[in-house]
Amino acid sequence: MKKMNTSNQTTKLPNNLKKYFWDCDFESLNIKEYPVFIIERILNFGNLDSVRWLSFNTDETTIIRIINKSRNLTKKTKNYWETMLG
Repeated sequence: MKKMNTSNQTTKLPNNLKKYFWDCDFESLNIKEYPVFIIERILNFGNLDSVRWLSFNTDETTIIRIINKSRNLTKKTKNYWETMLG
């Protein structure tokens, strides 16, 4: 995953991610205010499209840092992403 041009990034989550945030006010979520929560949720439950959105809107360093420190990722998810992002 490469960090994309920040001028193209959006802070509002697209509607196709709403299904992963069933337990909170989706309209108030944005990646700038809640990066850890959003990244953990997408890595745990997301599909390929949601991970693509995440990689376009978040830099790889941030994702790796969250994977390494998170207590909310399942072991399976954590192992998978540690292997993929090395």
